[in-house]
Amino acid sequence: MLKARYCLFTVLIFVVLPVFVMAQPRGIDMQGEQDEQTHVKEVPSKIKLWYLKSDGAFKDSTVLDTLHDYNHIYHPVFRNAISATYTGNYGNPGMTNYFFQRGNQTNYFFLQSRQDYLLTPGKIKYMNTTTPYTRFDYSQSENKSRNNETRFDVVHSQNVTPFWNWTFRTNQEKSDGQYSAQDAKNNFVALNTGYNRDQWNVHGGFISNSLKNSENGGIVSDTLLSSDLDPEYWSTNLTEVRTNFNSINYYTTAEYRIGKYDFDPVDSVDVFRPILGIMYSFEHDRYSQKFVDEEDTTNSFFQNTYYGEDYTTDEIKYRRISNVFQLKQYENPNKKYTFGKRAFLGYELFRGNTPGVQVNDSTHRRFDIKYSNLYVGGGIFREMGSFWLWNFDGKVNLAGRNAGELQLNGMITKPFQFWGDSAAAMIFTGSLENRVPDYFQETFRSNHFQWDNDFDAEQRLTLGARFRVPQRKLELAANYAAINNFLYNNEEAIPDQTSNEILVMSVYADKDFNYRRFHFRTRLLWQKVSEERYLHLPEWSAFVNTYYQFTISKVMFTQIGADVRYNTKFYADAYAPSTGLFYLQNEQEYGDYPYIDIYANLRLKRTRVFFKWMNIGTNFLNGTYMTTPHYPMPRATFRLGVSWAWYD
Repeated sequence: MLKARYCLFTVLIFVVLPVFVMAQPRGIDMQGEQDEQTHVKEVPSKIKLWYLKSDGAFKDSTVLDTLHDYNHIYHPVFRNAISATYTGNYGNPGMTNYFFQRGNQTNYFFLQSRQDYLLTPGKIKYMNTTTPYTRFDYSQSENKSRNNETRFDVVHSQNVTPFWNWTFRTNQEKSDGQYSAQDAKNNFVALNTGYNRDQWNVHGGFISNSLKNSENGGIVSDTLLSSDLDPEYWSTNLTEVRTNFNSINYYTTAEYRIGKYDFDPVDSVDVFRPILGIMYSFEHDRYSQKFVDEEDTTNSFFQNTYYGEDYTTDEIKYRRISNVFQLKQYENPNKKYTFGKRAFLGYELFRGNTPGVQVNDSTHRRFDIKYSNLYVGGGIFREMGSFWLWNFDGKVNLAGRNAGELQLNGMITKPFQFWGDSAAAMIFTGSLENRVPDYFQETFRSNHFQWDNDFDAEQRLTLGARFRVPQRKLELAANYAAINNFLYNNEEAIPDQTSNEILVMSVYADKDFNYRRFHFRTRLLWQKVSEERYLHLPEWSAFVNTYYQFTISKVMFTQIGADVRYNTKFYADAYAPSTGLFYLQNEQEYGDYPYIDIYANLRLKRTRVFFKWMNIGTNFLNGTYMTTPHYPMPRATFRLGVSWAWYD
């Protein structure tokens, strides 16, 4: 069924896109049928991009990535992370070691270790273009026939009218890995649209994600790292186990704005000023997960087997439908003291089923998932002006499974001029949460794991401060969290809870230093946890990048450099293949090993190319190059990539 949808969707894309290409405005002025003369005007290429936040209440503007700085850092797990816990092959699970960047960005609990590879509605960049825009990204390992890694990403966006845009994106990723039974194949296809006029703002789309990978359970012994045996022959704990995830997301947000037209004396035109917005948001998420264990029955890697030797496949289906109604009163730019207000009402419905109770040797009864949530919330905000900017909002669940759940958030931004940069700012953030545990943290059935928990709500207070000077490429940050009833995955890979209060602190610094053609970037992170029995983090993490920049023949911008990732030793979380969760382990510390990459970045007009030799330290350094117990990082290997963009 899913393959049929892919085929239908692909056919529609190739049928519809040519129509959009022909429909894209090109500045053609028809002088009349009798004259039959067409004058073609040059249309300057202008592209606007934005994200939607808070169920469509806010647009967060962003810019098109046309720089070649850090183009070689293409891996989703490491793109924004200083250090990470990672299972060693592109497409396989990983998570950042920065506590304050963690969080489940999906609505399905078991996908959180793979969320960096997913495209979700919250990651969608909406576009408005005066000319068609197409970007092609491709990267490849040094050998297509052995330990192959290939990544292919295409984005095409264009406007049907000046106000109506369609964007199509497809991403295909395949990696065999250097070790046995480690292959991964991930892809997504997405189509989204945005219609923006004075009174109507409508956004929506469709996303399909597919993630498939083999599970090898790690190598049988860490001593294999010093073996003379070729890595592809290293013995692994599993050889016939695989995991498949599929998700389909349908989403839309529509806003009707009531307002009036004010005369703009600068441009001598009437400009629409919204006063009240009436919004509706809809999401339908469907998830399916399969864990297939065809391992020999003599293999003792899994401690428990509940459904017998003939049972091979765990399957979970999970569905979420969300409806949100929202009213928004806009700020009045004609008043000195003004702020906006919004209120919303939301309803979520969850359905699904999981493996259940064993009936006899060959069958078992599945468990049904049925629950819902009703919540209300509101906020006040100020986004105009240059003195203070702020946003405060809150949400409380009134009824349903998560009744009593509360979330309060606040952000204050103080812009000012510093070090010659008028865009400098001090940003203060805070949140107070009373989190009800996820459904799957309390109830779960599978062949190798089963649990029934009755947890209390987790209470979390988070405070943060950030100082940034964009022109000087400087950012300093500090964060603090106080957590009661902390939820974690214990040493048996089962969700657990502690009544002890946990305090987490972090300090972060990011600075680019330039001297003539030399560039040096340092990102440092310090973290401290009061109760290390329940949360393991490296105390120090660092990312250091240095490169020499020059121009070849006055047209090709070139960077040649190296970057290093490092964190101090700590008890890195282990990985459970049958659930896809990371969990506590206290057997061995990992870290104190530098991961060194050397690279060259080239840019000629709108074409960018990189050459990268990864983890070269395995050729001359001794140490345990693992970030997850028993899952080695790739040995020294080569990557190349190219990116083309057309938008005129």
